[in-house]
Amino acid sequence: MARIAKKLGIGFFAAIVTGIISGLVLRLIMKIIAMVFPHMAGGFTFEGTFLLILLGIGFSLANSIVYTFVQRYLPSGWVRKGFIYGGMNLVIFGIPFFLSNPDHDLFGPQAPLGITLFSLLFLFGGLLLARLVDRVTNWVDQSNGRLKYTYIFFALLVVPAVMMSGGIIYEIVTEIIPAIRSNF
Repeated sequence: MARIAKKLGIGFFAAIVTGIISGLVLRLIMKIIAMVFPHMAGGFTFEGTFLLILLGIGFSLANSIVYTFVQRYLPSGWVRKGFIYGGMNLVIFGIPFFLSNPDHDLFGPQAPLGITLFSLLFLFGGLLLARLVDRVTNWVDQSNGRLKYTYIFFALLVVPAVMMSGGIIYEIVTEIIPAIRSNF
């Protein structure tokens, strides 16, 4: 149990940083799309950016649980692990999200740009999570005193991470799959 708590704690720490950066990149992607297609711009707000950062953190926390358990089956090296894991996320979460066409924003003239940028974000998120898990693992392994931080992150974030995982599964089953069916 302690080994699992350590690995999940490392994953949660990496997920917080990954989520913050991914949320900011998501805001940048939306800005790029708005610049290319000004009629789609909804306006910039700090509250919207904050919500995107929270979304990034929540998704990354849920993702870090899965990554913690599959990373040993992925090829060695954080680049290969991250790229493959990001690709898995793109296939499992991204493609159904694109096909569900939320708010009818992903079909139309902006679709090629939006889908390309969002797809790259999934790959970037996988790479960033793999890199940060690798870095945090090395940092923790340098000193037994640092192990306590992994347990603290585990204790603080296990419930939110599990709740986000459940929420994502619930949303896929109740919203995304029905939306895909209605689009085709």
